[in-house]
Amino acid sequence: MEQENVQNVEDTNVETTENTETQTVEEKVEKTFATQEEFNEALKKEVARKTRNVPSKEELKAFNEWKESKKTETEKQLEKDKKIETLEKQLAYAENKSVVANAGVDSKFQKFVLSEVSEIEGDFEDNLKDYLKENPQFLISKVETPKTNGVATQKISDDAEDGVTAILKQKHPDLF
Repeated sequence: MEQENVQNVEDTNVETTENTETQTVEEKVEKTFATQEEFNEALKKEVARKTRNVPSKEELKAFNEWKESKKTETEKQLEKDKKIETLEKQLAYAENKSVVANAGVDSKFQKFVLSEVSEIEGDFEDNLKDYLKENPQFLISKVETPKTNGVATQKISDDAEDGVTAILKQKHPDLF
Protein backbone atom coordinates (compact mmCIF):
# COMPACT_ATOMS: atom_id res chain seq x y z
CA MET A 1 0.00 0.00 0.00
CA GLU A 2 2.76 2.37 0.91
CA GLN A 3 4.48 1.73 -2.43
CA GLU A 4 1.30 2.63 -4.32
CA ASN A 5 1.06 5.96 -2.46
CA VAL A 6 4.69 6.79 -3.24
CA GLN A 7 4.13 5.89 -6.88
CA ASN A 8 0.96 8.03 -7.05
CA VAL A 9 2.81 10.99 -5.54
CA GLU A 10 5.65 10.58 -8.08
CA ASP A 11 3.16 10.35 -10.97
CA THR A 12 1.44 13.51 -9.74
CA ASN A 13 4.78 15.35 -9.55
CA VAL A 14 5.67 14.29 -13.09
CA GLU A 15 2.30 15.47 -14.42
CA THR A 16 2.64 18.80 -12.60
CA THR A 17 6.14 19.37 -14.05
CA GLU A 18 4.94 18.51 -17.56
CA ASN A 19 1.96 20.84 -17.22
CA THR A 20 4.16 23.71 -16.01
CA GLU A 21 6.55 23.26 -18.96
CA THR A 22 3.67 23.09 -21.41
CA GLN A 23 2.11 26.26 -19.99
CA THR A 24 5.46 28.11 -20.24
CA VAL A 25 5.89 27.08 -23.86
CA GLU A 26 2.30 28.02 -24.67
CA GLU A 27 2.73 31.44 -23.06
CA LYS A 28 5.79 32.12 -25.22
CA VAL A 29 4.02 31.04 -28.38
CA GLU A 30 0.82 32.98 -27.69
CA LYS A 31 2.57 36.33 -27.10
CA THR A 32 1.45 38.69 -29.87
CA PHE A 33 1.65 42.44 -30.29
CA ALA A 34 -1.39 44.59 -30.97
CA THR A 35 0.52 47.51 -32.45
CA GLN A 36 3.81 48.19 -34.16
CA GLU A 37 4.86 50.41 -31.25
CA GLU A 38 4.52 47.51 -28.79
CA PHE A 39 6.62 45.33 -31.05
CA ASN A 40 9.28 48.04 -31.47
CA GLU A 41 9.43 48.59 -27.71
CA ALA A 42 9.83 44.86 -27.04
CA LEU A 43 12.49 44.65 -29.72
CA LYS A 44 14.44 47.56 -28.21
CA LYS A 45 14.32 45.92 -24.78
CA GLU A 46 15.55 42.61 -26.20
CA VAL A 47 18.39 44.26 -28.11
CA ALA A 48 19.41 46.23 -25.01
CA ARG A 49 19.38 43.04 -22.96
CA LYS A 50 21.53 41.16 -25.50
CA THR A 51 24.06 43.99 -26.00
CA ARG A 52 24.37 44.94 -22.36
CA ASN A 53 27.81 43.31 -21.91
CA VAL A 54 29.18 43.99 -25.42
CA PRO A 55 31.96 46.61 -25.50
CA SER A 56 31.76 49.56 -27.87
CA LYS A 57 33.98 49.88 -30.93
CA GLU A 58 36.23 52.37 -29.17
CA GLU A 59 36.64 50.08 -26.15
CA LEU A 60 37.40 47.13 -28.38
CA LYS A 61 39.98 49.14 -30.35
CA ALA A 62 41.64 50.32 -27.14
CA PHE A 63 41.75 46.75 -25.84
CA ASN A 64 43.36 45.47 -29.04
CA GLU A 65 45.97 48.25 -28.91
CA TRP A 66 46.71 47.42 -25.28
CA LYS A 67 46.98 43.73 -26.13
CA GLU A 68 49.36 44.50 -29.03
CA SER A 69 51.56 46.67 -26.78
CA LYS A 70 51.93 43.82 -24.27
CA LYS A 71 53.46 41.46 -26.83
CA THR A 72 57.13 40.74 -26.44
CA GLU A 73 59.65 41.23 -29.19
CA THR A 74 59.94 37.48 -29.72
CA GLU A 75 56.17 37.17 -30.22
CA LYS A 76 56.24 40.02 -32.74
CA GLN A 77 59.17 38.41 -34.56
CA LEU A 78 57.36 35.05 -34.64
CA GLU A 79 54.32 36.72 -36.20
CA LYS A 80 56.52 38.37 -38.83
CA ASP A 81 58.27 35.08 -39.57
CA LYS A 82 54.93 33.32 -39.96
CA LYS A 83 53.69 36.01 -42.34
CA ILE A 84 56.90 35.83 -44.39
CA GLU A 85 56.61 32.04 -44.61
CA THR A 86 53.02 32.32 -45.84
CA LEU A 87 54.00 34.89 -48.47
CA GLU A 88 56.91 32.71 -49.64
CA LYS A 89 54.56 29.75 -50.09
CA GLN A 90 52.14 31.89 -52.10
CA LEU A 91 55.00 33.15 -54.28
CA ALA A 92 56.32 29.63 -54.90
CA TYR A 93 52.81 28.47 -55.83
CA ALA A 94 52.37 31.36 -58.29
CA GLU A 95 55.78 30.72 -59.87
CA ASN A 96 55.06 27.00 -60.23
CA LYS A 97 51.65 27.78 -61.73
CA SER A 98 53.34 30.01 -64.30
CA VAL A 99 55.89 27.30 -65.14
CA VAL A 100 53.09 24.76 -65.69
CA ALA A 101 51.16 27.18 -67.92
CA ASN A 102 54.27 27.94 -70.00
CA ALA A 103 55.15 24.24 -70.34
CA GLY A 104 52.28 23.71 -72.76
CA VAL A 105 49.90 21.99 -70.36
CA ASP A 106 46.27 22.17 -71.42
CA SER A 107 44.38 24.72 -69.30
CA LYS A 108 41.89 22.05 -68.17
CA PHE A 109 44.68 20.07 -66.52
CA GLN A 110 46.97 22.80 -65.16
CA LYS A 111 45.76 22.66 -61.54
CA PHE A 112 45.92 18.87 -61.54
CA VAL A 113 49.44 18.75 -62.98
CA LEU A 114 50.54 21.47 -60.56
CA SER A 115 49.30 19.52 -57.55
CA GLU A 116 50.77 16.24 -58.80
CA VAL A 117 54.23 17.67 -59.53
CA SER A 118 54.28 19.71 -56.30
CA GLU A 119 54.08 16.51 -54.27
CA ILE A 120 57.25 15.13 -55.88
CA GLU A 121 60.52 15.80 -54.01
CA GLY A 122 63.20 17.75 -55.86
CA ASP A 123 63.38 20.61 -58.35
CA PHE A 124 59.93 21.55 -59.63
CA GLU A 125 60.91 22.23 -63.25
CA ASP A 126 62.85 18.96 -63.59
CA ASN A 127 59.98 17.04 -62.04
CA LEU A 128 57.53 18.75 -64.40
CA LYS A 129 59.56 17.75 -67.48
CA ASP A 130 59.75 14.13 -66.30
CA TYR A 131 56.04 14.07 -65.45
CA LEU A 132 55.03 15.46 -68.83
CA LYS A 133 57.25 12.90 -70.63
CA GLU A 134 55.40 10.14 -68.78
CA ASN A 135 51.96 11.79 -69.23
CA PRO A 136 51.80 13.54 -72.61
CA GLN A 137 47.99 13.47 -72.55
CA PHE A 138 48.04 16.62 -70.41
CA LEU A 139 49.80 18.67 -73.09
CA ILE A 140 47.94 20.88 -75.54
CA SER A 141 47.31 19.00 -78.76
CA LYS A 142 48.90 20.65 -81.82
CA VAL A 143 45.85 20.36 -84.08
CA GLU A 144 45.34 23.61 -85.93
CA THR A 145 41.81 24.75 -86.40
CA PRO A 146 40.98 27.03 -89.30
CA LYS A 147 40.18 30.55 -88.29
CA THR A 148 36.76 31.75 -89.27
CA ASN A 149 35.06 35.08 -89.22
CA GLY A 150 31.61 33.59 -88.79
CA VAL A 151 30.67 33.77 -92.47
CA ALA A 152 30.31 30.51 -94.38
CA THR A 153 32.50 30.43 -97.47
CA GLN A 154 33.16 27.81 -100.12
CA LYS A 155 36.40 27.58 -102.04
CA ILE A 156 35.99 26.02 -105.44
CA SER A 157 39.59 25.20 -106.29
CA ASP A 158 43.08 26.33 -105.38
CA ASP A 159 44.38 26.87 -108.93
CA ALA A 160 41.42 28.78 -110.30
CA GLU A 161 41.75 32.53 -110.44
CA ASP A 162 39.10 34.75 -109.03
CA GLY A 163 37.01 36.87 -111.37
CA VAL A 164 38.88 40.14 -110.87
CA THR A 165 42.31 38.60 -111.55
CA ALA A 166 41.05 36.85 -114.69
CA ILE A 167 39.62 40.10 -116.09
CA LEU A 168 42.86 41.98 -115.35
CA LYS A 169 44.94 39.30 -117.12
CA GLN A 170 42.74 39.58 -120.18
CA LYS A 171 43.04 43.34 -120.39
CA HIS A 172 46.68 43.68 -119.29
CA PRO A 173 48.56 40.43 -119.96
CA ASP A 174 51.90 42.23 -119.65
CA LEU A 175 51.38 42.86 -115.90
CA PHE A 176 51.19 39.18 -115.08
